[in-house]
This record gives sequence, C-alpha cells and structure tokens, in this order.
Amino acid sequence: MIDRAVSFLKDELNTYIASKRVESDNVEITALNDYTTGSAVNIPDKIGMTVVNVEEERMFRSQAPQTINNNGTFTMANPPLKVNIYILFTAHNPLHKEALTILSYVMQCFQVRNAFDNQRSPQLGESIERLMVDMYSLNFEQQNQLWASLGAKYLPSVLYKVRMLIINEKQAGQVTPGIGQLNNMFSGGRE
Repeated sequence: MIDRAVSFLKDELNTYIASKRVESDNVEITALNDYTTGSAVNIPDKIGMTVVNVEEERMFRSQAPQTINNNGTFTMANPPLKVNIYILFTAHNPLHKEALTILSYVMQCFQVRNAFDNQRSPQLGESIERLMVDMYSLNFEQQNQLWASLGAKYLPSVLYKVRMLIINEKQAGQVTPGIGQLNNMFSGGRE
C-alpha cells in the first residue's frame, strides 16, 4: 500500500514536471545511499523520492474493533490503521541553480494540488481512499539530525508529510451470531 501511494505521487510529479521541462521521467523512487556499498546514489538531473519515516496517525485512531455484518452474524476485526508517510524529495544535480529549479517544481506541483482521492484520481485504486500532501518544515537542528541519520551528505531537498493512508486488510476475526430475541431477565417480580 505504501509503495502504491509513493508510486502514484511519483507519477503525478513526473506528469507535472514534464509539462514544465522537455525531459521526462524527472522523479525516481530511491534511497540516498547504496545499501551494499554505503556510497551515495547517483541519479543525475533527477528528483529522488525517499521515504524517511512512517508513523501512525493517533489523532484519528479508532479504539473499537470494527464490526462487519454478514448474514445475521457479526465479525470482529481490528480497526483500520491510519498512517502518515514522510517523503524527502532531493535534487540530484551538480548545478545548484538547476537543482533549485527542479526542486521548485515539486513545491509548485503540491501547491497546485495537495489532495488526491480515488474518485478524481482512479489510478490510486480502491484500496487508497485519499492522500493529503503537506510540506513539513524542519529547523536546522532537525534537518542536521535527519541527514546524519540517513548517513548522506546534504542535497537541496524538501520534506513532505503524506497524510491518512488507511491500511485495512478486512480479515475476518471472531464470528458471533446476531441477537435473535431479548429475554426479560430483570423483571424483578414485575410483569
């Protein structure tokens, strides 16, 4: 599900940036470092998309198990998991001015449209109902910690928070029969 959301955003960015530049396929999903060698990934003249964090959205968290009605029975399932994804967009270009230009296209794209739903964007698929893309600002200390934890040298970049990806596998849990009738257990001698 995360991969589908990130791929969708990559396609949206490529479409937008292609309308501004002659080149196509300007955005690539990538790590910042090669996992085997530890050296920096080289994708010249492209924007790299790197998922740097996935967090549970606790504010809109449902505590109660989900109830699904199937032919007079009730099936209990865990509530959907709502997550936010943090995506770091990095400009891989040795010419600093060009890196800033292509990075600006990312910001322009999400300024024009930062909400995506599967009705207006059917390529999201039915499993992703909605995505909200918001810029996430870091102060200098947080930025330094992020790049240090990634083990990479700083590149011109911008961080976005992709909100409310809902993961709901809808696997059946315990099945219980529905209530057929109520008994008057608490009559207390009154009728």
